[in-house]
Amino acid sequence: MLIFWTITLFLLGAAKGKEVCYEDLGCFSDTEPWGGTAIRPLKILPWSPEKIGTRFLLYTNENPNNFQILLLSDPSTIEASNFQMDRKTRFIIHGFIDKGDESWVTDMCKTEYSYPPSKVHLIGHSLGAHVAGEAGSKTPGLSRITGLDPVEASFESTPEEVRLDPSDADFVDVIHTDAAPLIPF
Repeated sequence: MLIFWTITLFLLGAAKGKEVCYEDLGCFSDTEPWGGTAIRPLKILPWSPEKIGTRFLLYTNENPNNFQILLLSDPSTIEASNFQMDRKTRFIIHGFIDKGDESWVTDMCKTEYSYPPSKVHLIGHSLGAHVAGEAGSKTPGLSRITGLDPVEASFESTPEEVRLDPSDADFVDVIHTDAAPLIPF
């Protein structure tokens, strides 16, 4: 049985890479480091924006307790909302299983941050830790990122551009609150 799985994973890893493009988001590849590696042997392209159905929940001073839904696919939702371009905009990123309408996200939205960007401390939980790392890699001078239980599966031993990495901010720390693997072997 082990030989079967070894051959299967080898063949999947050797398959030619593909690319998918979405109009407003750009192109995505399933080649290394995103797929075809020992850690990510399956080459899987991202789903379409329509299938994912991403939505942004907007809280402002005018609606601190009730969110307004913003859809990338429908600019009229932004025009009809309380969004104002002259204000600071913050994105709070939850983990893979969490949802954006949970109480901790709402509570965080109500907090007033008065630090300049160089003093911002990004805190990401689970998959959100790696998203914070991606944000840090695109934001020079970010002072600190804390990863809370960064998801290990599909990120361990991957290149820096795929995961939370010490180079994503001046200081990167990680707090592990459990020792059990996601899938015990």
